[in-house]
Amino acid sequence: MLWHGNVMEIIKIFTIFFLHLVEEISMQSRYSDRWEKISIRYGYWYELPPYQSMAFKEGYHRLNDVCKTDLYHGFLFAKDDNMKTIPIYDLNGNLAGIQSTIPSNMKGLNSLNQSIDLPPLEIMPPVLKGMRNSKGILSYTVIAYFKHPKLICSPIAAADVSPGKGLYLQMGFDLENDFLQIPLESKNLSPLWKKGPCLPLMGVHYFMNLDPQLPCEKLYPVFLMYDMEGHLGAFGWVFQGRPHNFYSNDGLGHWFHLTPITYPFIFDTSMLPSCMMNSKFQVFGIHVFLRDHSELVCTRKLEKLRLKQRPSELVPVTQIPIQRTIINADPINPNAISVDSDDTNNSSNRISIHWTDIECFLYLCLCSLLVL
Repeated sequence: MLWHGNVMEIIKIFTIFFLHLVEEISMQSRYSDRWEKISIRYGYWYELPPYQSMAFKEGYHRLNDVCKTDLYHGFLFAKDDNMKTIPIYDLNGNLAGIQSTIPSNMKGLNSLNQSIDLPPLEIMPPVLKGMRNSKGILSYTVIAYFKHPKLICSPIAAADVSPGKGLYLQMGFDLENDFLQIPLESKNLSPLWKKGPCLPLMGVHYFMNLDPQLPCEKLYPVFLMYDMEGHLGAFGWVFQGRPHNFYSNDGLGHWFHLTPITYPFIFDTSMLPSCMMNSKFQVFGIHVFLRDHSELVCTRKLEKLRLKQRPSELVPVTQIPIQRTIINADPINPNAISVDSDDTNNSSNRISIHWTDIECFLYLCLCSLLVL
């Protein structure tokens, strides 16, 4: 009986270990492959359905039955007449992108304060020509994908494609080649992206080529938002003009709308060209958050923690030991797995457990004894 009790205890330890290992691997995979939470700022927060099955339950309807079309990849879902934020789902039914549609029957101003048709040619792409609606009005679209475009309609990832989360802007109709990949870290941005203000719950803004010499017709329709550590957290569209479909009947809100007096909502006004200060100049757009907006603060994490302490309680910042679980394949024995608990400040905490065919067989034998 004592021997049988020891066997049960060993099996219990092994079972807990395996369950913990599977859970850790699953969590790491889930958070690296998809964004935490994709939500829209309509004046209130609205989270997009993460799966197409949930979209159906929330009253969305699917717009296309073929994944690869001439204009985009994925399955578009719409709700009533809302063309501001059309979620895109991949072949597996997961949220994989978003499309926004703007009409062509708008007027705006160029750098000489002359009237022009909107959207201007200077921002195409990423603004792309779409289709005409039932009234014959031509629409234009901007599309962002949350994973590599080659993965939207293919169940198998190509060897040169990263399966993780990302942000890709569609720049043409050969989607698997015509896209702009946005860096996940602000330090990797092109110098063309100009750093703007940091705004609470929105983060540090970046605008393409925005400076006082920019012609107004070249106002780039995409802006990016990073947290204080430089991690991508959100992005947005911004267009000149005011569309006639400013509101929609689905109850989900409307575009944001800015005039010179309200530009500080997203802009540092010292970066803006003089033509944008015309009283008739206006912009509209929307914010798309890829993470919880509460993380997009304007204080670094360590600074935030230290500011909560009284001056007498401040202590020097020390490096926090990094602990992680590393799973390695044994190059000599491919059937063995090494699981290392790695503490960079204490090498004595390293534990290696190797599972060979014999040990797996013994483990199965122990399980059989438990059944007996």
